[in-house]
Amino acid sequence: MNCWSVLAGIVSSQGDMATYLHPGVYVQELPGPQLITAAATSNTAFVGITETGPYNQAVLITSWHQYVATFGGMMWGAQLPFAVYSFFVQGGAVCYVVRAGPNPPNAESPAGYLDGALQINAACPGSWGDSLAVTVTNYPVPTDPNDTSVKPVFAINVLYKMPDAGTDPSFYDQLVAFYASANKLAVQTINGESYYQVESFPGYSAADMQKATATSLSNIESKINATSIFIRVAVTTTGATRPENQLQPVALSGGTGDPTSTPLQLTTALAALDIINDISLLVAPESVSIPDLGLQREVVQQSVTYCENRPHLDLFYIADPPFGLSVQDIEAFKTGAASPDGSVPEGSALHSSYGALYYPWITFLNPSSNMNVPIPPSGAMAGTYAATDTAIGPWQVAAGITYGVLNIATGVTQVLTDSDQDTLNPNGINAIRPFVNYGICAYGGRTMSTDPSLIYISVRRLLIEIEVSLYSGLQWVVFEPNTQKLWGTVTRDVSDFLTTMWQAGALFGASAAQAFAVQCDAGNNPPDLQAQGQLYVDIKVCPVFPAEFVIIRIQQATLGSS
Repeated sequence: MNCWSVLAGIVSSQGDMATYLHPGVYVQELPGPQLITAAATSNTAFVGITETGPYNQAVLITSWHQYVATFGGMMWGAQLPFAVYSFFVQGGAVCYVVRAGPNPPNAESPAGYLDGALQINAACPGSWGDSLAVTVTNYPVPTDPNDTSVKPVFAINVLYKMPDAGTDPSFYDQLVAFYASANKLAVQTINGESYYQVESFPGYSAADMQKATATSLSNIESKINATSIFIRVAVTTTGATRPENQLQPVALSGGTGDPTSTPLQLTTALAALDIINDISLLVAPESVSIPDLGLQREVVQQSVTYCENRPHLDLFYIADPPFGLSVQDIEAFKTGAASPDGSVPEGSALHSSYGALYYPWITFLNPSSNMNVPIPPSGAMAGTYAATDTAIGPWQVAAGITYGVLNIATGVTQVLTDSDQDTLNPNGINAIRPFVNYGICAYGGRTMSTDPSLIYISVRRLLIEIEVSLYSGLQWVVFEPNTQKLWGTVTRDVSDFLTTMWQAGALFGASAAQAFAVQCDAGNNPPDLQAQGQLYVDIKVCPVFPAEFVIIRIQQATLGSS
C-alpha cells in the first residue's frame, strides 16, 4: 500500500526535495514496503495421452470445454482425459496439459474396421483395440429373431471380447470386467466367445451417413465421436447408405503399441514443464496402464524425481496406484518389497515428501453414456486440493468428510476397512473410503515420505507456498546495496508476509513471535559473505499439523466429585 504525505503551508526544500513557492496543500506519493503475496498453490500440470493436440507442449486450459476443443474427448485406453474432467468437476480452475507422444514416435495405431462407407476405429491407439468388435442391427430390434431384412433405422453396438478361460487377463480385460460389473452388464456368449456390450448407439438412418464437408458435419460422426469412449467413426464416401446388418461381431484389428513396448516419452513431456513457473501440482496417470508393476513403479518414481529436481522445488506429485491391487500388494508397491504372490516385484521404495499416493481407484458417472467408469483418483484429488486451497489454504489437508469429499465419485474399486487402513496409513498410502451420509472421501493426508517432520501433505505444501512466495516476492532485493537498511527492509517484508500466514491459520502459535522467526542482520551476514555478494535470510516457521488421530477420553464421575 502506498503512503501519502500531506504538506501544508510554505515548505522550503534542500537537495532533491521539491521547491514550494506558494501557500497550499501539496500531495506526494511515497514508496511503500514491497509486499510479498502468497503464490498460487493449485495450478495443476497434466501429462499423458490425448486424442489430438500438439505434442510435448504445455497448453493452458481453464475449462473442460476448452480441453475438448484442444485435445479431444474421453477415450478408453487413455487416463488423462478422465483426470482432467474430474479435476474441473472437483473444483479445479487452472491447469496445463502436455500431450505425451509414444517412443519411438509413430509406433502405434488404433485398431480399425471398414464396413462399406463406415470406418470404425478404436478411440485410442494400442493393441487393446483388437479386443473390440462391432455389430450393426436394425433399430428397434425386431420381435421376430429371424427377421434379418434391412430396415431404415439401425444401431451400432460395441462389444469387448473377454479372454478365453485359463488365459491371464490383461490390464484392459480387468478394467472392462469391472466396468461390466459396475454397470450390471451381462456376458453375451456368441459362437463360443464371451463378450460384453460396452456401448450402443441406436437410432441412425441413411440421412446420418452423409460425409462431412468443410461446412457441415456428418451426424453419425459428430454424435458418436462426441459420446463414445471406445470407438471413433468416419463416413468415407459421399452418398453412403446405411450399413448392412452385421449380426455377428466383427472384430477390429491392426492396433499396435502398448505401454511396455511403446512407452510414453515421459521425460520429454515433463521437460515441457520446465518453463512453466506457476504450477504446483503434477498428475501423470498413464503409468497405471503398464502391466509390469516393477516398471510401473519406476515410472511413478520418474515423476517424483522430476518434482524433487525442479529448480525451485515448487511441484507436488499426486500418484496413482495400479488397478486392482490388494491391500498387501499396494503396500509392497509403495515400500519396494515383493508381494507374497509375486505379482509385485522387489524394487526401490517410493519415498518422497514431494508426492502422495492414493488408493484405490474410483468410479464416476460418464454424463455422455450414463455409465460408471473406473478411473485413477489423481485428477479428482488435484481438483479437491484446488477447492480446499481456495476455501482455506494448502495448510488444510484435502481429506476427511468436509474437505476430502469426492463429489464426482460414484464408487470405489475396493471397499476398505479400518483394519486395511491400519496397514495403509503408516506406509504413506492414503485411503479413499465411502462413509454413510457423507459419500466417498479421501481419508488420508500423508506424503510418501518417512521423515517424521514431512509426513503430512499439508506441511509440505505449506512450505512450498512459503518458499515460492518468498522467491517471487524478494526478487527486487537482487543488486540492492547490502546494508543494514536492506536487512531491516527484508526482515520487515518477510515478517509481514508470515504474519499474514499466521493470522490465516497456517502457522501455530499464540503470537506471531511463537509462530515464526526471521533473521537478516550482521549475525548471519558477516563481512566476508557481504564481500562475496551474498545476503542470507534465515527463517523458522512452526507449521500447523493436522489432527489425524482424535482421541476422546471419558471418565465416569460420582456425584459431588470434581
